[in-house]
Amino acid sequence: MRSAHVNLALSMILVGLSVPTSKLVVSHVPPLAAAFLRFLMVALLLAPVALRRGRGALPASTRDWISIVLLSLFGMVLFNVFLLFGLRATSAVTAGILTSTIPAMTALCAALVLGERIGAGTAGAIALAVLGILALNLQAGEGGADGAAESLAGTLLVCGAVLSEALYGVFARRLGGRMRPLALTFLSNTLAAAMIAPAAAATARGFDPAAVPVEIWALFAGSGIGSGLIAVLLWMRGIAQVPASRAGLYTGLIPVAGVAAAVLVLGERLTPAHGLGLACVLVAIALGTGVLRRRSAGAGLASRD
Repeated sequence: MRSAHVNLALSMILVGLSVPTSKLVVSHVPPLAAAFLRFLMVALLLAPVALRRGRGALPASTRDWISIVLLSLFGMVLFNVFLLFGLRATSAVTAGILTSTIPAMTALCAALVLGERIGAGTAGAIALAVLGILALNLQAGEGGADGAAESLAGTLLVCGAVLSEALYGVFARRLGGRMRPLALTFLSNTLAAAMIAPAAAATARGFDPAAVPVEIWALFAGSGIGSGLIAVLLWMRGIAQVPASRAGLYTGLIPVAGVAAAVLVLGERLTPAHGLGLACVLVAIALGTGVLRRRSAGAGLASRD
């Protein structure tokens, strides 16, 4: 079980570290085209493994096929589409605050779809995680709004991204253990590439790949393999053993890793508010996964010796 928690943590750290890289990539490549190319790249990398396994790599039931289609649609395609277009109609500060509710939304969706129970410890950890991530995002917005016009439509689109990411965790949990992670990753990326291809083609008119610097393509490949392949495999392995309501807490590591990358790579300043947010998220994860409860119990036993 401990390895499952490690896999979940490493998965979200890789996703968080990919944020600065993604910012550089989308400044040269249209966002939807970049998403399509990443899905396609991961699918092609995994194709030899999936084809070698033949029919054994395919879902065993219609219910599993439905789950993997929904996982690809919500967690990969709609999340990117909702977030990208939502940012056009609302501020980045508002979007950041809304996406901080992913852990709570994941737990709620797990309760509604999977029937998982939300205990008092998990509920408290979710609240603490949301508080910590809010502190990070509010600090990021202290420098002023980005000038984007606020609108109800933009807010609703970002809420759609939050719901999509939460449902990704739920459907991954439903599939966990019944499909090999490599096969599941191959199929989900193949389906996502097919779904987003028309929109990517429509928004990439006039785009010249040869005009993109080689180093940007290298960053794109590294980020895609790290966050689109390795992170997904780690997440699938972890979610098979951890309830989705608790696994959702690990999404709090995304902004934590992003802040660390911004400080170390981009040279941004770490403030007390950042430190508070980091502390809240880390304590929430420890509380939600039972680490603090196990240590407390161990200390109690030791005091009786």
